[in-house]
Amino acid sequence: MDIETIHESLVNGQRQQMVKQIDEYGCYSFWDDYEAYLKDLYSDREAFGFFADAVKSYCHIKNR
Repeated sequence: MDIETIHESLVNGQRQQMVKQIDEYGCYSFWDDYEAYLKDLYSDREAFGFFADAVKSYCHIKNR
């Protein structure tokens, strides 16, 4: 699993799929890698928006 695929799942609204992909990637290493990925592609504001959306979605789905 790669960061780009996981990000595309988020952007396409496939949040449950994104959660499964993050777990496959390795939850503990994913977040630092995702932050770096976003910073390379987007402004700080946009990167924060995607990062916050991913975190909220992940926690919401995992804690159902």
